[in-house]
Order: sequence, then C-alpha cells, then structure tokens
Amino acid sequence: MKTTIERKEIKISSAWTYLCGVRKILEQVTILAQTFACLFLLFLTFNSSSLSAQSAPEAINAVRIAEVEQPIQTLSASHDLANNDLLIVGHDGVVHYWEPISGLRTTPFLDLGVNGMNILDFGENPEQGLNGMTLDPGFDENGLVYVMYNGYRPDGTGEIIDERILCFATTENHSTVNTLVWSEVLELVQPDQGHNGGQILYGLDNFLYISTGDGGATGTGASGGGSNGDDHGPIGNAQNLESLLGKILRIETHGLDPYTIPQSNPFVGLPNVHEEIWAYGLRNPWRFCFDSENGDMFIGDVGEVDWEEIHYEAGESEGGLNYGWRLMEGPDCYEPIEDCDPDNEIEQPIFAFPHENGLCSVIGGVMYRGGNIPSLDGCYVLSDYCGFGDTQFFTLKENANGEWISQALVLEVEGGFEPWTETKSAFGEDNRGEIYLCTRFAVYKLLFDPLFPPEQNQGKEISISPNPSAPNALVQVNLKEGEEISRLRVFNSAGILMRDLYPTDTGDNTTFYTNDFPAGVYSINIEVLELDEFYFGKLVILGE
Repeated sequence: MKTTIERKEIKISSAWTYLCGVRKILEQVTILAQTFACLFLLFLTFNSSSLSAQSAPEAINAVRIAEVEQPIQTLSASHDLANNDLLIVGHDGVVHYWEPISGLRTTPFLDLGVNGMNILDFGENPEQGLNGMTLDPGFDENGLVYVMYNGYRPDGTGEIIDERILCFATTENHSTVNTLVWSEVLELVQPDQGHNGGQILYGLDNFLYISTGDGGATGTGASGGGSNGDDHGPIGNAQNLESLLGKILRIETHGLDPYTIPQSNPFVGLPNVHEEIWAYGLRNPWRFCFDSENGDMFIGDVGEVDWEEIHYEAGESEGGLNYGWRLMEGPDCYEPIEDCDPDNEIEQPIFAFPHENGLCSVIGGVMYRGGNIPSLDGCYVLSDYCGFGDTQFFTLKENANGEWISQALVLEVEGGFEPWTETKSAFGEDNRGEIYLCTRFAVYKLLFDPLFPPEQNQGKEISISPNPSAPNALVQVNLKEGEEISRLRVFNSAGILMRDLYPTDTGDNTTFYTNDFPAGVYSINIEVLELDEFYFGKLVILGE
C-alpha cells in the first residue's frame, strides 16, 4: 500500500512537473507567436502594395491646410509637377491662392464677389455662386482659366443668367486673373433656381466636360417616386435631348474664341438634339471626376427623395448613356413609379445609399491615383453633405468580378470635424493626384494611411530606436540630415492619435514612452521645421 501510494505521489509529482513544463513551453510559444505576428504585420506593412490591392483602408489621416469661407474646389495652380501651389475656389466668388509654406496670399487669384468684380449672384439659394473652375490644358503657356458661376457678364451687359461659363486670361506670371480679358463660352438658362451642377473639367481627351442640373423644381418629397421632381414638360429636362439641363456636356474650347463640338460626340448630326450632350438623365451632378489612369468617369448625382447615387462610365465609352433620372431615382422607378424598364434603357448606379442616418446629398468624389497613400490606390472617395460619424465618408473599389464594393472610411483630423455645422462640399485633387476635402470652413489634405504610410522620405534617413520596441519603453526619433522636427505624431493602426509632440529642447530629436501602446504597428508622422514636408516611419511594439 505504501509503495502504491509512493508511486501515486511520484506519478502526481511527475505529472505536475510535466504540466508546468508544458505551461512554460506554451508561454514561450505564445511570446514567439506574438513576436511572429508583429513581425509578420511589419512585413505586410513594408509590403503594403500587395495588401492594398485587395482592400481599401479603414482610416486616413488628414490635416487642415487653410481656413476659408465656403470652399467648393481645390486644384493645382499649374500643370507643372514641381509647382505645389493650390487654387482654392470659394462659393462666394473668391479664388484663393495658397502656397505650402506661407499659406493664403493676401491678394486672391480671382474675385467675382462683392469685394472684386461684383458680378456674382450669391443670393438666397445655397446653390448660387461660383460653382467650378479649371485650367486650360495649355495654361502654363497661354494662362487661360475657365469659371462656371451664377451672375452677370463682366461688362455689365445682359441680365443675370442662372449659369454661365467664362474664359479669363491671367497676368504675365499667371498668379492672378486679368479681369479685363475674357470671353463668354456658354450660357445656361434654367427655369428654376437650384440644381446647378457646376463642375467643369478637362478629360484625358482634352475636351471640356460640363455638368448641368435639371433646372430645379424639387418635388413634394413624397417617398417612393412620383413627387413631381424635374417637373419640366412631359418627360423632364434630364430626359429631354432638346435641353442642355440634367446632362454632362462635352465641348472643344479655343480659349477666347468660340467653342466647337467634337465630331465624336454621340448625338452629332441628329435632328432636334443638342450636339453638346455627352450623357443625360442626371438630376444634379454636383461633382464628377476622371480617373487619371484610364479616363473612367465617376458622377455623383444628388437625389430627390430616397436615394443618392454614383454613376460610372468607362474611359473607352462613346457617350450617349442614359443615367435614369427622372425615370429612376437610384435603384427604384420614379416616374412612372412602375415599369420604368431599367434593364434595357438605363445605366444603373454602381453605388446608391438611402436617406438614412442623416444622409441627404452625395458629394462625389475623386478616384485616388496619388503616391502618398498606397492602400488608397484605385479607390473612389466620396462623402455626403449631411452625414456625420461613421457614415460621413466612403470608398468604392472594384473587385476581380467587376463589382464595386463600398466601405466606410474614417478621416482622422486634429480636433475632429464640427458636427452639424462643418458640412462637406467637395473633394479635389492636385496635379500629383493627392486628395483634398472642402468643408464649410476649411480645406483638408488627406495625408496617409496610418497602417501603411508612405515609404519614401525624399532620401532622408530616420532613426527610430529601439525598433521593434516593447510596452513601457522609451523610444527616440532622430532625423540624421540636421533638419529640425517641428512636430511628431504617433498613430495606431486604426488612425487614433497616440502621441502629439512639439520638441523644444534640441529641435532635432524627440522621445516618448510606449506605456499605453498595445502590441502592433504604429505610424510616426514627422513635420519638418519651415518645410512643406512630411516624413514617415513605422514602429513595431512587441507583446510582453
């Protein structure tokens, strides 16, 4: 019996020793697994191109670059890639000139408003004002710009027009508009105020594309269709090819000389049709864009009662497409409420969202082809005028089956957006393909994906030590080119700001503790003193 008991004790003791050994092994395996997971995540981070080709980012960091009144567009001040200056178009008629280091110039690029030419109709309707601007393809040589606005002619002749397009010359160095040299390109007389459209943009074919609204006349608001929207004639302006309203137009500009109609336009030679029409069936295409890689067109069409929608047209399209309004609104029949025959006649939207969660008016959008946000490449970015919180921004990306997949996008900005007052009005892009957002009060630049920040740093060497690091460690960041760090921010993979530092002692280095950093990959964003440059680094935190 004693022997048996001793044997049992020995067995129990051996089992306990064995289990303790297994536990230690499991602990070591767990640590190794955590380390491997972080290193694997780091590997994916440094090979972001393969991952970004499969999915869209969940968060993007942005920075406010200017505070202006009602900006509705941003564009480069030159086609020269070495020129980083921007033009910020204000709905109030002021086109601001922005420089990266000094900010907004005191003298605007153009002022159609009360403090300038005073020819703008900036009245009670919120859609009235300066709605669009673009540079001539030969701007760097000829200095010509085009604007689309509500108002009067610069010489005071003629009555107010609901919408008109002018061509202006600029001064010798192209830094301001010469308001004495201009020519009227096109007038658009609308039956009602509102639904102006208002985007003007050159395609890859160097023809000028113009978006026009259906002429207003918002209906009764009855859900489900039939609320009398676009109540202009038996079929509405958008379906009427004898009207320029509710369309995308395409013309060939000749500067200060009259425009001509491209012979490749889809309705050239047909009777009782405006030959300027490229596409039709749109309610209020406030903003559209072209994919700089292939010429594909994306149109954000503001809805009537139930739906907001994004339309797509391939770059090789020959035009003539019908996008549905007022036969349809989004995926539903509108007028008539039934049997609108969408399959045979109408191009369906690639994305539509209902008026839920405060959403009210789609703000399209830019197809990203820049270099600073690799994971955003091939994503169309859009928003809504009224949406806030998690529903304020979206991306669309085409999958291998040709389907457009939507995903919510969070824009992380310092201090956040001001709810219910800082509405979104437009996106823009510069000549390098980087994206800007215009809100009620400010212009923001989309900077980087916190999980996959840019790898290029203009050849600058950044030292992050130790890296990989651990929780509760002291991390030091240095620039080895003698430049001074004016600001250093650390973001986690969800885009949440973890540290925001302004070095004051030596200026060329900074340190921070990782006492609240879980295991993972972090993005370090460095701003250089007195330079319009952002440098990026990656920090890996291993588990305990």
